[in-house]
Amino acid sequence: MTQNQEKFGILRSILWPVHRYELKKVLSMLGLIFFLCSAYSILRNLKDTIILTAKHSGAEVIPFLKVWAMLPGAILATWLYTRLARRFSKETIFYITVTAFLGYFLLFAYVLHPNSSMLHLDTLGDWLLVHLPAGFKGFITMIRNWTFTSFYVISELWAPVMLGMLFWGFVNDNTEVSQAKRTYGLLNVGSNIAPILGGGIGILCAQTFSFSLSGTSEDAWSQTLTNLTLTLTALGLASMAIYYWINRKVVEKVKPVEGAPAEEKEVVKLSIRESIRYIAKSKYLTCLALIFLGYNISINVTDVLWKEQLKRFFTDPNEMLAHMNAITVGIGVVGTLGGALFSVMVNRLGWTFVALLTPAVMTVMAIGFFVFLFAGEALTPLALTLLGATPLALTVYFGSLQYALSKACKYSVFDASKELAFLPLPSTSKTKGKAAIDGLGSAVGKSGASLTYQGLIIVLGSVAASTPYVAVILFVVLSAWIFSVFSLGALFKKASSPESIPSTDVAT
Repeated sequence: MTQNQEKFGILRSILWPVHRYELKKVLSMLGLIFFLCSAYSILRNLKDTIILTAKHSGAEVIPFLKVWAMLPGAILATWLYTRLARRFSKETIFYITVTAFLGYFLLFAYVLHPNSSMLHLDTLGDWLLVHLPAGFKGFITMIRNWTFTSFYVISELWAPVMLGMLFWGFVNDNTEVSQAKRTYGLLNVGSNIAPILGGGIGILCAQTFSFSLSGTSEDAWSQTLTNLTLTLTALGLASMAIYYWINRKVVEKVKPVEGAPAEEKEVVKLSIRESIRYIAKSKYLTCLALIFLGYNISINVTDVLWKEQLKRFFTDPNEMLAHMNAITVGIGVVGTLGGALFSVMVNRLGWTFVALLTPAVMTVMAIGFFVFLFAGEALTPLALTLLGATPLALTVYFGSLQYALSKACKYSVFDASKELAFLPLPSTSKTKGKAAIDGLGSAVGKSGASLTYQGLIIVLGSVAASTPYVAVILFVVLSAWIFSVFSLGALFKKASSPESIPSTDVAT
């Protein structure tokens, strides 16, 4: 008790608000999230590069991927998690899941990708091109390049499964609200330093680690893919090793043993239908779900437009990968600075202020992105004279800045504020609500944006023609997101007060 009441100095409260008895726990959690986020940084850029530079492919395939591949994949992953939870402990599930991911990545690098030209359904794709309208090109490409589609889906699932369900679920099970306010910002520092490593490795693999210097660009790309897969394997093995150590040397001493059986029972009762119904009965969880959906819809409606410009600007996969990894390094640097200030901001300015930062930044950047995209041709003489770049190049780099800042805000303050909002909830609400929001929220948000894109592309014929309509949808979503933050902020403040700790406006 006296340890928890110990006060920090001003400098330490900003840089390292950790008590001595918490040191082992915080450092081990930092190591775990660092390895997991480094792997995701590599996967995020690699999957986009593979899809965008594939034959017959372009940004128009992404909306179809997120609906017809990602959504079923997320539902299947959540279902498999509930089945595993009925038979295995959380620790065993972690090892099974990491091993499954790594096994697929090695299979793709050494079997599927080298033989992709033989495995892909080109005959079926050509037939569908003849018999389906032009707006279905992205859907046809998804089917034609099925091995690349599978890599995209598995890579995208790393974040909701490994980070959302397994890592943050594990941390929340072993962290009190008072400790979370001090340490979640530090965990976000670890997660934001990770892209610097992941992006740096990606740049080195794309530009330097080419062992086929006399070969073709395809040989260099294959070598890059192999190097990155081996790096992913090393990061996955390291994450399993540190997770094993935490469960043997840290958790048992920090978390009383009697709390474990109750948590396992909650996981056993989890089902997809029950979790969604549970959220609908709770204003608190509904606001939290809308915030999570707001981010995913917003980032995805601008993501497709930006990647369409990337596809036009870059033709070599190594060059595109190097550019995207440079963006990732920038995300890591900016995100680390924001994450380092999270604890100070949430304690002194409140949860609502911190949660508003991400939609505010995205709103400002979206305005700039669309203004430049619409007026690009008109600005050609000025762009060439003052900046020495074409409108396409400026659109690519401005879109890259918009993407980098949005992601940096997400990793520095959005994720931590979202996880912090779960903590005042009763155990039942926390378990079922988190499983539904993390397991399905990301995919539903992405597929909602993608379904809209699909309809627009099919009706209008192209991504470019749909841009004005996408802009209107984006700003409606951003407005709803900001409103939900204010609503949840009031509920969070009430739920976090000492007199209302067991429950506030949650389904029972």
